Amino acid sequence: MSAQPPLRWRGSQPWRCPMRIEQIMRHDPTRVGPDEPVSKVVAWYANPGNRSRYTYVVDKKGVLKGVVTMMELLGLFLPPALVDAHERGETAEPEVIHKVLESLKTNKNRPVREIMRTDLPTVHASSFFLDARLLLRERKITALPVVDGQGVLVGEVTRRVLLRLLDNILHEPDLFQLKKDNKHIFETTSEFFIG
Repeated sequence: MSAQPPLRWRGSQPWRCPMRIEQIMRHDPTRVGPDEPVSKVVAWYANPGNRSRYTYVVDKKGVLKGVVTMMELLGLFLPPALVDAHERGETAEPEVIHKVLESLKTNKNRPVREIMRTDLPTVHASSFFLDARLLLRERKITALPVVDGQGVLVGEVTRRVLLRLLDNILHEPDLFQLKKDNKHIFETTSEFFIG
């Protein structure tokens, strides 16, 4: 496993300015239009090179409308009732395979707007990085869409991005100065550190 390159912060002095979401977010989350077929999202997730946790549904102006996760896709093509029936031994494997194939055939061209979630919280690009951590923890999710003042999707912040931030802070030569200048941050976020 190769080491990840350090995050490059936006702004002049990485540790002398507030740590805002816009400084650490990924700028290239996957986007689709609301009328794109579900099969496009399935193909995207099947590609091992993709990094986004979610596929964001945006309108023509880039305004966030919803999100499609792997869980929505699995629920569509492998309905919980079918999985539960199989688990209880009520369906034979050939019957399950037939039902899955039927589900794929029936749903592959459905527009993503019909299965997208609209309840995912967002975080503003200018928010402090701990705001994202709080939402990720409270909602038990792995990523948050980052929006601007008009609701346009501008990025994504994930738990991994926050961990990389912490790793960079831990390995920063001026960590002592950072702790001294931002004592309130380290006092309120001790849950991040192990040891």
